[in-house]
Amino acid sequence: MPAWLLSTMALALLLSAGAWCAERLLQRRGRTTRWLWLAAIAASVILPLAWLPGVLAVMPAEQSQLKLGWFVLSSGMLLLLALRSVWLLSHQRRWQKTTLLGTPVYLSGGIGPCVAGLLRPCIVMPVWLQLIPPQQQALLLAHAQCRLAARDPQWLALAHAWIILMPWNLPLWWQLHRLRFAIEVDCDARMLAHGHALREYAIVLRRHGQYYSGLTGAAPIVLSDPRTLRRRRHLMARFTRNQAANLL
Repeated sequence: MPAWLLSTMALALLLSAGAWCAERLLQRRGRTTRWLWLAAIAASVILPLAWLPGVLAVMPAEQSQLKLGWFVLSSGMLLLLALRSVWLLSHQRRWQKTTLLGTPVYLSGGIGPCVAGLLRPCIVMPVWLQLIPPQQQALLLAHAQCRLAARDPQWLALAHAWIILMPWNLPLWWQLHRLRFAIEVDCDARMLAHGHALREYAIVLRRHGQYYSGLTGAAPIVLSDPRTLRRRRHLMARFTRNQAANLL
């Protein structure tokens, strides 16, 4: 069993390295990269599980504590996600359903801007958003609508479901971090492709991105990292240059 655990993490590391190299190449070409990390997470879980029955068949009885520890970790993560979902539902009862610039949204006291929920994700905006200029409101709404169209909450929930099966596999958590970043970058590219100006969009991210929620099924929390924002602005500038080159 210990050998299987080590080989499982080694496989995840190998898949992570391959996905990271492929991501760099695709980013230079302005292509989407979320699928790389979703595939890496799925392969890191599915392939080792295919070997697991044979490993359990020859596992000594004294190593049964490893199975118990695995079960406790997975159950604990599942319970944590369930508690966060209950917390979200308890807050949702206090949200005000309204429209902002003609778009249906929920106004909250402090959560958002984000897309929250799984089966029926919705746009959640904080009350203070009504105080910022309409142009910035429109950009944040367009950003949230891009998330809904791309089913970002569902893909993130699927990634969490895979990790619940192997929460002890540390490389999986790094893959999840990269998936969150890839989702952000892909959303940025769609925003620019829809004609939104890079400068105005980058300003909105810098001023209001730190308010995004880290809720399960909501927007990733990578927006709060200044280095991540700088990296995203660099990729957006490259995407804009590629767009201009294609028009020549």
